[in-house]
Amino acid sequence: MKTFFIIVTALILFSGCEKREYKELKVGMSPWPGYEALYIALQKDFFDNPNIKIVRYETPTDSFKALRDGLIDVAAFTADEVLHFAEVRNEPKIFLILDVSNGADAIVAHKNIKTINELKGATIGVERSALGEYMLKRVMDFSTNTLTQDDIRVKNIEISHQVDAFRDGEVDAVVTYEPFKSILLEAGAHVIFDSTKMPNEIVDILVASKETLKSKKSELVDLGRGWFKAQAYIKSHKKESMKIMAKNEHIDVETFTKSYSDLFVPTLEDNIRMLGSNKDVSLFNALDKLSFIMYKNRTTSTKISVESVVSDEIVKEIRR
Repeated sequence: MKTFFIIVTALILFSGCEKREYKELKVGMSPWPGYEALYIALQKDFFDNPNIKIVRYETPTDSFKALRDGLIDVAAFTADEVLHFAEVRNEPKIFLILDVSNGADAIVAHKNIKTINELKGATIGVERSALGEYMLKRVMDFSTNTLTQDDIRVKNIEISHQVDAFRDGEVDAVVTYEPFKSILLEAGAHVIFDSTKMPNEIVDILVASKETLKSKKSELVDLGRGWFKAQAYIKSHKKESMKIMAKNEHIDVETFTKSYSDLFVPTLEDNIRMLGSNKDVSLFNALDKLSFIMYKNRTTSTKISVESVVSDEIVKEIRR
């Protein structure tokens, strides 16, 4: 009987120590200060899943294509990309809000253009994306002389080429975002409009397909838990974290720290509220407005149903 008890006890202890078998999860990201906590989580072993891979892409468009083509399971990009993605894949799901832009997205211009109204007749460099179109539409909403699309010349310029285009005088202004915003400011640009004027409208998220949400739920929960552990670490080890993240973004620490301060990073409880069904506090209103503008500008062929692309399932599971 004693021997039997020892064997059973040993089996219980062994099973309790056995690590869970996780599936591989590939997460795509492009340059943006708000995404770098994913790398902090990976470097500091905040993920229980040893099979989480961070795949870096040059632009959000590259991440979009990789998710579309099934090369990655999860992508980090802005919510506008999700609405566009909904047209080419069945029900993508926003399952985690990474950050909200609070000045990190901007329109910057040469010194001779001092206000939004002076954009009339200007050539504006814009990355080919729904977010670029959205920023242009919103800046016109804030003009006092009813600036319209016909009053400006739009030049499609990928984000990585914007600084050279600005320096070479190809454009008078640029719709941009960090860390390129800070680099453009160093090159002589100044901000004439930014996301502080449109709170909660530019949101960065993690998105996966409806199928991935089902087949890799445990992996996505672990990814989210690691993300929030990384946020706690960044707060308690700010200098070290800023140095690591700045290096990955290929900019100096001071510039990165300033860029990072222009972001609001939602807590787990914020995520649960923002991904929930209460439209007064959720992501719904901003996404609905964005969906309408994208449809009106023919970026999407239909007005995407916001309810179909948002899920609070993962964040609620994280809280348990």
